[in-house]
Amino acid sequence: AATPSASPTSSSNPEAAILHSPSPPLDLIPDITSRLTSLEDFFALRASCRAYRAVLPPSRGALACQSPLLLVALFPSFSEALFHLSLRRLHRFRLPWGHHLPPSRRTLHYAHGYLVTATTASSHYPPRLLLLHLFSGEQLRLPKVPAPFTRVIISDNLAAVLFLPGRPNVQHCHPGDALWRVATADAPHVVDDMLFVDGTLYALVNGLRIATVELSDSLLELSFLGEEVDDDSKPAGGQFMLGECGGDVLLISQDHTEMMLYHVYRWVFEVGKWVSITSLGGRTLFLGFFGFAACIGPDYPGIRGDCLYAAGPRLGEWHEYSLADGTCDVRYADYPGAPPLNNNSPIRPPVWVFPSLC
Repeated sequence: AATPSASPTSSSNPEAAILHSPSPPLDLIPDITSRLTSLEDFFALRASCRAYRAVLPPSRGALACQSPLLLVALFPSFSEALFHLSLRRLHRFRLPWGHHLPPSRRTLHYAHGYLVTATTASSHYPPRLLLLHLFSGEQLRLPKVPAPFTRVIISDNLAAVLFLPGRPNVQHCHPGDALWRVATADAPHVVDDMLFVDGTLYALVNGLRIATVELSDSLLELSFLGEEVDDDSKPAGGQFMLGECGGDVLLISQDHTEMMLYHVYRWVFEVGKWVSITSLGGRTLFLGFFGFAACIGPDYPGIRGDCLYAAGPRLGEWHEYSLADGTCDVRYADYPGAPPLNNNSPIRPPVWVFPSLC
């Protein structure tokens, strides 16, 4: 694209002005960009012209067709890169914590355009969380975390909620807060999973009961939906987690005892129970190593609809499970610097990244 800056000659000469205007025209650029399927193409177009940069901030509309990426480790440095599943291509980038080699800092989650990382806790240094916007570079630092956790979820307004499954305590914090608040559920309730769906916080309590949650400074207020699940209505499988699809609240079970099996249930508010489903309307669910990651709409290039993509136990591994026929394909990220197969190193970043959900 030609430079958009006009010279004195072009300001008085219409033909020269046309020569120096961007091509394609600015009004076509957003539509063109929304159809790009590679981050390299998006940033190359954005960098080609100052006028293009001005009309192309990284946004959901501009990145609408960008496929999910898997955050992977490069050996032996343990630096991080993004792996494009269908193109089998690496996107390398610089991170502000590059000098903090694992296990001193770990990437935990991706939400609303932000990578969520935490320093490793020790007896002298509690962990701290950093939210880094992957495309704008904005950084949000949160206070020291007072209690252990394994799961982190982020709300639309970037409130962070931390918890340890099987415990009654939940920690929560907004950007700008000086301290974390610790809310506790009344005995004998414990929280097994939590998820924001359309601005409402849901919790999976005592195994399979679902409740909406209100967080206060010290109290976890639970409003249960439906009755307790009995043996006759208990969903099949194990390792239950919450999910969402198109605004519906889902229950997802994993069973890897003999073969890889996944079951998906939708909460039906009208009847107050979980109902098994085998279709997602062409959408795809993504599961991280510790819990639900995201649901994306149909027609993403190289992504199968009505499937679950689950991060595997080994570095760079994921499972593609079809809800339609129950088949499961195991995939591996093959790239320069990939770890050896069957590597179960705890220093892994099993994190899904969704540019279209920034």
